[in-house]
Amino acid sequence: MSAPLVQPVSLRPRRGRPPTPGLRDRILRAAEAIFARHDYHEVQMDDVVEACGVGKGTLYRYFPSKQQLYFAVMFDGIQRLRGELEAAVGTREPPAQNIHRIVHRTLAFFWDRRFFFSLIHRSEHKVTGEAREWLRYRAALSRVIRETLEAAVAAGHIRRIDTRIATEMLLGMMRGVNRYRADGDRLGDLVAAVVDVFMRGVGTPAGRRIVALRRPA
Repeated sequence: MSAPLVQPVSLRPRRGRPPTPGLRDRILRAAEAIFARHDYHEVQMDDVVEACGVGKGTLYRYFPSKQQLYFAVMFDGIQRLRGELEAAVGTREPPAQNIHRIVHRTLAFFWDRRFFFSLIHRSEHKVTGEAREWLRYRAALSRVIRETLEAAVAAGHIRRIDTRIATEMLLGMMRGVNRYRADGDRLGDLVAAVVDVFMRGVGTPAGRRIVALRRPA
């Protein structure tokens, strides 16, 4: 069974009056739309103030800095994606079909958020509190995919491989396709391509024989 959802950070303002119901989520949704369209360094807190219709003082009571707001948006986003993936695979569908569902839900989630995690990807190897928190959220998301692959191995739908590495391979494929897709690409076509390459690989029998012959002893 999957671990419970990681609790979001900064559940309430750090100081001042009691939180207004729904205001934190409203701020996060507005900030998410801005961070998804612009590079982190281009975003100003005034942009968020204008987008969500609150005073600057109110914004800073909830999120004392742009960096804290950014990470709150990231953590909220990956938690929502994890919830979507858990719902997608929590069916009676065969495990191989659940792999397709994971790819579809993930690419659809990032379809309008192409640069959503760009800053985190540049900083996830730094030893900071935010990076460690991010890795905990990411591990919880990866666990959903890994458990799905383990079920697919048990069902005979994929070969007996290291599911931890296979999870990272699948995540890497989806990240690359999302980041570098062309304007004319369609979601359904990209989902089909990722699933096909992951499930079948790109090598022909002849190519696989050559690789096997050249493999070090």
